[in-house]
Amino acid sequence: MKKTTYTMMALLVLVGAIAVAAQAQTVSRAQVRVSIPFQFHVGNTTMPAGDYLLQQINPASDMATLQISRKDGRANVIVNMIGAISDGRAMSRLGFRRYGNQYYFGEVWIDGNSDGLQAPKTKAERATQKELAALNVRMETVALKVR
Repeated sequence: MKKTTYTMMALLVLVGAIAVAAQAQTVSRAQVRVSIPFQFHVGNTTMPAGDYLLQQINPASDMATLQISRKDGRANVIVNMIGAISDGRAMSRLGFRRYGNQYYFGEVWIDGNSDGLQAPKTKAERATQKELAALNVRMETVALKVR
């Protein structure tokens, strides 16, 4: 009798664990569409202006991976992102860091999510920042509203 009870409890725990794992696998992916009117840098890649789809590849992870794809399929890049705590603004938007006429992808915020995703600065961006700081050119933040 005890053996049957233990077997049933183990079976229930196993079924519960499988259900939780299945739920984690079906977490919806965050997606946004945006028209970016300027050339920009993501990681070590330069992306042309155009219509883009941004999609989080692994939404259940703390270290999120974001895929940025041009709508016509001519450009695609994958970048590791860092979670960011909400700054209180509710609308979906993309943020870029601008140094002179160069734009670097910085962050994405999506309606309904309290946290956003930030792209770490690359070596190239830090070099640009340092070079332009010597010329008294400051970094500006540019935000684009997404669809």
